[in-house]
Amino acid sequence: MSEATQTAPEQRRPHETGGEPLISVRGLGVRYGDRKVLEDVDLDIYKGETMVILGPSGCGKSTLLRHLEGLAKPSVGTVHVSGTDIGTASNDELLRVRRLMGVSFQSAAMFNSMTVGDNVALPLREHTDLAESTILLMTKMKLQQVGLSGVEDLYPTQLSGGMRKRASLARALALDPEILFFDEPSAGLDPIIAAGIDELILRLKEAFRMTIIVVTHEMESAFRIADRMCMLDQGTVLAVGTSEEILTHTHPRIRQFVQRIPDRHDESAHSYITGF
Repeated sequence: MSEATQTAPEQRRPHETGGEPLISVRGLGVRYGDRKVLEDVDLDIYKGETMVILGPSGCGKSTLLRHLEGLAKPSVGTVHVSGTDIGTASNDELLRVRRLMGVSFQSAAMFNSMTVGDNVALPLREHTDLAESTILLMTKMKLQQVGLSGVEDLYPTQLSGGMRKRASLARALALDPEILFFDEPSAGLDPIIAAGIDELILRLKEAFRMTIIVVTHEMESAFRIADRMCMLDQGTVLAVGTSEEILTHTHPRIRQFVQRIPDRHDESAHSYITGF
């Protein structure tokens, strides 16, 4: 990690609220056959905070994200979003909850056969009765919000990787969501572009006071944007806390992750290869 991260950025105050959490997870368990993916996960996310879900590859981050988004119903435990129990919700109730959400996918997930403008406008055309002139105006506004003015008539393949991420975010913002999900927003981007995405996330939160959930394993990004962090490992929650609390946590697995210490089997492989 860089020196800036080791000394920790200026810490924002932890989220303080006397109200109920916007998202509440209790005892969530997920198995695929005999393989445990999540086990006894408890997590509260409050309105207006940025929660970063951290952990090594294969620890269950994406599976947890799908349950928070209501794309999967829990077989063990409960997930409540804005007071709705995802596990028992009807299709109409799930649709209402999902209308509160916007999702920016890891791969951007743009339709290459459609222009950028049509990609961003798609949720408005599918889920509203707005006039086409209004949809076109809102599409331009959403692209402006993410710094992509004037690209409406281009196709996704004509954009850089960072621009596609921003266009995907504009689409996620189309319906003015209360909750915004990011799946690996910095994946595949160079450090400068990744830093720009981090800054954009911070500006969106400040401007719209939305609740933001970010799944990542990029520590620089996590410490930059998080109000609180949830550290996962092998399907269980090791800790939930502020950036400073995670940075100084004494759990050996968290220390290993934060300090980028390789597993022992990786060290053994290195010794075998090098002969030391």
